[in-house]
Amino acid sequence: MPHDITTESPLKPIHAARPAGAADSDEQADIDVLVVGAGPTGLTAAAEARRHGMSVRIIERKPHRSTFSKALVVHARTLEVFEAMGMAEAVVEAGTRFAALNTHTGARRRAVRVDLLAQPWGDTAYPYWLSIPQYATEQILESHLAAWGVRVEWQAALDEVTDHGDLVEARIHHTGGGCETIRSRWVIGCDGARSLVREQAGLRLDRADARATFVLADVKTTAGLKEDEGHVHLHPDGLLLIVPMPEPRRWRIIAHVPTPPDGTPITIDSVYLDALILRRAGVEFGSHDVAWNSRFNLGHGVVDHYRKGRVFLAGDAAHVHSPVGGQGLNTGIQDAHNLIWKLAAARHLDAGSAQALLDSYEAERRPVARAMVQGTARATGALTTRRSLVRRALSAVAPHVIARPRVQARLARRVGMLEIGYPNSRLTKAAAAPTAAGRRLPNPRLRTGGRLHEHLNRAGHTWIVRSHQDGTPLHAGHPRWAGIPVVFLTDDMLAEPLDHLARVTLVRPDGYIAATGATTEAVR
Repeated sequence: MPHDITTESPLKPIHAARPAGAADSDEQADIDVLVVGAGPTGLTAAAEARRHGMSVRIIERKPHRSTFSKALVVHARTLEVFEAMGMAEAVVEAGTRFAALNTHTGARRRAVRVDLLAQPWGDTAYPYWLSIPQYATEQILESHLAAWGVRVEWQAALDEVTDHGDLVEARIHHTGGGCETIRSRWVIGCDGARSLVREQAGLRLDRADARATFVLADVKTTAGLKEDEGHVHLHPDGLLLIVPMPEPRRWRIIAHVPTPPDGTPITIDSVYLDALILRRAGVEFGSHDVAWNSRFNLGHGVVDHYRKGRVFLAGDAAHVHSPVGGQGLNTGIQDAHNLIWKLAAARHLDAGSAQALLDSYEAERRPVARAMVQGTARATGALTTRRSLVRRALSAVAPHVIARPRVQARLARRVGMLEIGYPNSRLTKAAAAPTAAGRRLPNPRLRTGGRLHEHLNRAGHTWIVRSHQDGTPLHAGHPRWAGIPVVFLTDDMLAEPLDHLARVTLVRPDGYIAATGATTEAVR
């Protein structure tokens, strides 16, 4: 439900009334937002739409929620998004934290252990990778959405989307019988890699074949592995990942295997997995109770545009990629979080300003996806190459590189997506601290308890005003704040240093810095 700002704290935000402005002129729409697809991205989009005061429907062609684990890692930045939504605690409780990642490059070489919990994560309340099956994340999101009074409409399949300029008509049919046309102000396609919304909008995703085949399996073991540590095995036969899952003694197995000729099927059972793991890891795994398995060929690509008129794409509908690093689910959720506050704000802007604001969705998120896809493609290519010379070189060099503290710190924070920013966005402006605009607002601990992010206005912008201990800030009701909530932050309130933040900072609803300066006038 909506985030409550603690007004009794020394940090005192002042709530503003919703700004007046020119709302969407069309009155023929049935709802504000139609979300197509009820995976993590679609559920996030629907829940955020309701939190920001918009009407929404979410449809899904499948008959019910999948029980397959699929994506397994939720990263720190995504947990911050869930905190803003009011559901981070439930997600954390349902998962298990990665304590360490062990990289093995041969039976005669000692594994390099990266203690993930000991890394300098910095200003986040979630200094870890969280292992949680996708179905569990989806269940929590769906319950959260239901608390807003919205339920997923299962067995409702999209047939056609028509953008009329002032509204979008979506024709859908229900498996149980009956068809209907939904008129909405906006449509968000969260319907996966084979997105019909993308096709109907005339957008293109060119998918490149990575020429790598992987098998996946969720399996229990009799081996005595530490249940909160993952393992990476760089073996001449191919990459092997052994990843902990929240259920005791259950593990995700991910293995690069030779591409079978003519699509010959692979039987992924206990016998197959035991032989593969024994050869590559030297572990008598004792596989049993294989809950889910899959074989797939890797591909990667990014859609040419994230928006066409009133139709938007998010998640796998906009980008496909390697699972290395566990970035996909997280990128999709962050897509939705970026888009929805802009749709909500656009309702109160004139037409030109609204279009510029909505165009910023693609301008900000497409470069993030492109960098993610390119990075995971390079990493996957290096880890799956069949060139023996490259394999030997990788096995020899990797232990020395991974052992470096700076590399380990980067592995934690960068993979945790805490360094993502929009420094070149038209929505950011730096008046005094160029390195800060477009970056995520730091989240230091406070001496009064909690962290800075807990005091942000989660549904709109927030001023952060730093002053010295003996400074006397202007009253929060002063006209210069333009009715936007204000947090006055003195240095003695901080339990840890807060560097590179200007005296006056304007923070966006998604927690990124919109503008900075020495004075309010400079920022405005």
